[in-house]
Amino acid sequence: MLLRIAVLIIILLVLPDTYIYNMYVKRWTEKLWIRLSWFVPSAALALAAVVIMASNDMKPEHQASVGVYMIVMLCICAPKMLFTFFDGIGHAIGRALKRDGDKAGNGDTPLFVRIMRIVGMSFGIFSFFVLCYGYFVGRHQYVVHHQTFYFSDLPKEFDGYRIAQFSDMHVGTLHDGNEGDAAKVVTLINEQHCDAILFTGDIVNHQSAELEGFKDDFCRLSAKDGVYAVMGNHDYSMYIHYPDEKEHQDDIAKLQSALRSYGWHLLLNDHKVLRRGKDSLVIAGVENDGRPPFPAYGDLKKTMKGLDSKTCFTILLSHDPTHWRRAIIPDTNIQLTLSGHTHAGQFKIFGWSPVAYVYDEWSGAYSEGGQILNVSDGIGEVMFPFRFGAWPEVNVITLRRGTGK
Repeated sequence: MLLRIAVLIIILLVLPDTYIYNMYVKRWTEKLWIRLSWFVPSAALALAAVVIMASNDMKPEHQASVGVYMIVMLCICAPKMLFTFFDGIGHAIGRALKRDGDKAGNGDTPLFVRIMRIVGMSFGIFSFFVLCYGYFVGRHQYVVHHQTFYFSDLPKEFDGYRIAQFSDMHVGTLHDGNEGDAAKVVTLINEQHCDAILFTGDIVNHQSAELEGFKDDFCRLSAKDGVYAVMGNHDYSMYIHYPDEKEHQDDIAKLQSALRSYGWHLLLNDHKVLRRGKDSLVIAGVENDGRPPFPAYGDLKKTMKGLDSKTCFTILLSHDPTHWRRAIIPDTNIQLTLSGHTHAGQFKIFGWSPVAYVYDEWSGAYSEGGQILNVSDGIGEVMFPFRFGAWPEVNVITLRRGTGK
């Protein structure tokens, strides 16, 4: 996994250090050993990256150290990168203005350079605060997000039906001394007293072995109509190199067996019909169906086999939200789709996240005609044990009959 972002790591380590060294460090002192000491933190981070990449860095017992490495690296490199960005713009524009100022006799350009330097320092300090808060506090700041969706064709007996959706547990990240957070999440979900609990994929980061020690917690999840789950891209062990495909498939089977041992209904291109009186509601689940490089095993026809899709009310669990616009809207009448996958980028500020440039639907509710998609920000993290703004959430959804107007 680290190998995939090696280029980004190199840029973060080399670019800002080189800029700040040439622009400032060389002017502060003539002593070579003091100058070279500027590169020591980045050199240590580069050496640590090589050591981690040389090992099987995705084993459950290694994931905590990988996460700590990523946070330490960002705490050191992000402030320097932001300072370099703004200070570099200041100097570039300052030089251009100075050339014009020399002709016009304008000597105000140093003030602009100083302002951009202060801006860069301010953003750098803010980024350090955000990273520390997101690591020590934000990723444990569990919230409950209440939503109400209206459907004109919701069966009368299910008017007021309440669903607890949670997604992207990524329990491998909890193996850094925060294993107790799984129990906190389960308790929080049970306290909502919903009719059904729906999990929309990514229970692990990379391997089924990460689930060891969490069975007692997940077995406690309880709802009147049961707990239902689908698999996400991480649940297919796609980030691990296996000597042969059989070992790969065996690990997937172990994960599926574990989910079923919790008493959860694992929906693999399948569905379950819930009945209340003469009315019924379908909970369906597809295997992960994502865009490359993510696995696409979803089969909507198989999932809805035996159902009259024009008349039944269906809640579909599909981990990847891109599936909604690619296939669910054009090919089905499924009223409500629940997804996760994006984590809202694990960073959200004023309702914006960089992940918005990757996904059209990435956080919260979206509607198209009479169909609704809800994308949960999820619970856990991958690679970066960090959340800011995109707090780990449990979604409580109330279904209502009508138009909501």
